[in-house]
Amino acid sequence: MKKIWQTAFLHWTIGLAVSLAIGFLTGQLLLCLFLLTLMGLCSNLYQLYQFHSWVRRSGKAAPPESSGIWGDVFDAVHRLQKKQRKSKKRMRRALSRIENSTSALKEGVMMADNSGNLEWWNASAGQFLGLMKPVDRGQPVTNIVRSPEFFRYFTQKRFADPLIIKSPSKDGIYLEIQTTLYDQNDHLIFIRDVTRLHLLEQMRKDFVANASHELKTPLTVIKGYLETLDMFKDSLPKSMQKGVTNMTEQSDRMEQLIEDLLLLSRLESSDKREADQWHDVQELINSVINSVQVMGKQHSLHIAIRSESKLYGSYQELYSAFSNLVVNAIKYSPNGGNIAITWDTSLDGGIFTVKDEGLGIEARYIPRLTERFFRVDKGRGSHTGGTGLGLAIVKHVLLHHDAKLNISSQLGNGSTFACQFSAARIQEPLLQTSQ
Repeated sequence: MKKIWQTAFLHWTIGLAVSLAIGFLTGQLLLCLFLLTLMGLCSNLYQLYQFHSWVRRSGKAAPPESSGIWGDVFDAVHRLQKKQRKSKKRMRRALSRIENSTSALKEGVMMADNSGNLEWWNASAGQFLGLMKPVDRGQPVTNIVRSPEFFRYFTQKRFADPLIIKSPSKDGIYLEIQTTLYDQNDHLIFIRDVTRLHLLEQMRKDFVANASHELKTPLTVIKGYLETLDMFKDSLPKSMQKGVTNMTEQSDRMEQLIEDLLLLSRLESSDKREADQWHDVQELINSVINSVQVMGKQHSLHIAIRSESKLYGSYQELYSAFSNLVVNAIKYSPNGGNIAITWDTSLDGGIFTVKDEGLGIEARYIPRLTERFFRVDKGRGSHTGGTGLGLAIVKHVLLHHDAKLNISSQLGNGSTFACQFSAARIQEPLLQTSQ
């Protein structure tokens, strides 16, 4: 590079010296310098014209014949173009391998931009969703997958948990959809056929619901006889009196367990749900408190309803969720303990909170609290009379109401359970703060 510029500078110096010599000899110094400059400009313009014409042809042809600096420029650009073409070929081969491998996957894969418009999908995704090329390319994914559940899932970006929906193109097929955001909030969507798992889960739910329903009749008969025995308990031997008392307590516990299982089955199936309506939050919470006052007579209940709000949802389901949280706080708090029950609103929505001064829960157990029959201490259920289904019921109720359950706890410092409802389900006809 340095030698080329030295040669060019040498040629320019010689040309300048010759022009000056001729100018002095002929007495036309300015004219000679002008002609030298004009020749240099014409030469450079001609080389620039060749370069422009070559580049316009995409540089596929050989570079123009030239020497000096312009020849080196042509050669350098030509080398860069050859490297670029090789890089493009490697990229095309890599993309082709990726596309061929994803096309062979049984799982569906789709790519959508940050606005949700489809950019690419593999063959399995096309079969699952009935996509057609090139008609559906560039279309919003919510227009292709016409499902209210998917619309809420995608527009509200609820990507933490997968979504299960029916296939829009194949009857009897259930799909699990999981979305990941990448780059500029573009969407990478995975689709999996979970029909078999869905049917097995449905069989489990049906079995639990049917078994619970069938157990109600014999349990009713047993409770009837136990009530009769209880009427004549004083005339029975003391050993039998204790047995009647224990059987009555256990039958009551079994009855509660069956009722919770049936309720949970109804919540999971979403069949015959009560129509959502606007309910006064203060009246709802007062009803819950009235129903647990006898149970919590040895505790201090502090109620703070900080706004007069209405909540949109099913009264029975909301009542069940709120009462389960309050009952749990009472059961797992020591006598004389304080339990704070609050309702508050903000721009984000409304929040119902129950805070107790119980033993607290280790952080590693918190993610599993909403599982069926899960207990931190396996012996706690028999002492408290709980069924182990309360928080599972709360979770399903909140799912029906587009809400989420936040749990915070420290061992030895009590626990806080908060139900966070979206602003769309909150109505405040009158803003008022109550202490």
